[in-house]
Amino acid sequence: MARFAAAKMVLSENYTSCLNNSNKSPNAPLIPGITFQSTDCSSLMSATIDKTCSISLDMSNGAKTGWAESFDSCQSFNLIAQKYNNFDFVVQNAAINNECSDYVILEASNWDEAQQRSQSLGGNLVTINNKDEYSWLQNNVWAKNELLSLAGDNSQESTYYFTGLNDVAKEGEYVWASGETSDFNNNEDLIHRQNWLAQQHMANSKDYFVIGGTNDKGFTDYVQNDYRPDLYNGLSGHLTWVDNESSWLKNNGNPRHFGLAEIPSCK
Repeated sequence: MARFAAAKMVLSENYTSCLNNSNKSPNAPLIPGITFQSTDCSSLMSATIDKTCSISLDMSNGAKTGWAESFDSCQSFNLIAQKYNNFDFVVQNAAINNECSDYVILEASNWDEAQQRSQSLGGNLVTINNKDEYSWLQNNVWAKNELLSLAGDNSQESTYYFTGLNDVAKEGEYVWASGETSDFNNNEDLIHRQNWLAQQHMANSKDYFVIGGTNDKGFTDYVQNDYRPDLYNGLSGHLTWVDNESSWLKNNGNPRHFGLAEIPSCK
């Protein structure tokens, strides 16, 4: 849609103008179907297109919110976000839909809290049912923190997401918090091979799994010529063992942690 592109262009031009002269107020032109809101070069400038799609650009640092690839995607993003933004533990606007699932990023300090909050939304921590879902999540949610970035969080900090995979009930029997089964022959296939081999001696104390949002390489990026091909055999996912608090990671760099909830959206 032309108005969606025009709104992006106006916000971008105003950001460039603010970089050149921070004392100059952003220009909000009159364009039919678009409502602009702005104050000065130290705050957000937003644009609402046809009352159903809102995007913004922080004039002080260039952080973007809602900058989907198309108007239709923007509408969908806004509708999904509105369903969950009233929950105070949901990262604002960090929600997205694919087929019959809404995926929502949650503030959570440990796995138990992340799972409880996922359940309060009507779902559970994410279940990765097959490689297609893994690839979609990788491209749209966790790799390079894509969903957080779309929601306006452009931090480059190391980030991890609690997932539903666990072996709390029975040691070594990996199941999903949702109770669903997956298409994987063995859920162990999702576990990072180096992590698997290096942490066998700690397995009894680590019952939960996270996935890294800034360094995930998924199933297919590792090949036999890569570093340590005996560990990275190209057949494994990238989930990492942690305890409930993710203590080891927090004591070694203290990366950010969030919960990734999956809520059924089809009746």
